[in-house]
Amino acid sequence: MSRDAPLLERLAQLPAVPVAQLLSLLQRMGRLDQDPLLARLVAVDEEGERAAHPLLTAVLQHLGRDPQSTCYQALLEALTGIWNAAVRAAVVARLRAAGLPPDDLLLRLAALSPTLGFAAERREWAREWLADPVAQDGALVDQCLVRLLLAVRGMAEARAAALVEPGSP
Repeated sequence: MSRDAPLLERLAQLPAVPVAQLLSLLQRMGRLDQDPLLARLVAVDEEGERAAHPLLTAVLQHLGRDPQSTCYQALLEALTGIWNAAVRAAVVARLRAAGLPPDDLLLRLAALSPTLGFAAERREWAREWLADPVAQDGALVDQCLVRLLLAVRGMAEARAAALVEPGSP
């Protein structure tokens, strides 16, 4: 593996890490607040007990629905969600600065790119999004960041095995 290969290329060369392995790893870890990548996903509740952030719980439940998927797929989904939110924000800022009215803005967004989510989504969702894009995409980005951290942690386990265990690729 070339040292200057782009990160996603290097990650793609790792053996596939099933989400089921990630979920098992998290159970074995016990205290996520001791892991530098995941510590911010654990908080202290009203009784002073450590508790997983509700977003972590939701993302783990979502990932658990398809344990055959891989951490690399989860990583790409997270990056795609973050990318789409960033592009939507940039496009909307430009179109609003040009003085486009809200209804025309929705039509223009739907026509610009199907990957931005407006062509496939319900019209009500698009109007809700347009009313408060920061809240709508902020929630998406938060979920994607948790997914990204979990995916990277699962993939790091595979890389650690390759570095430490003799005969690993």
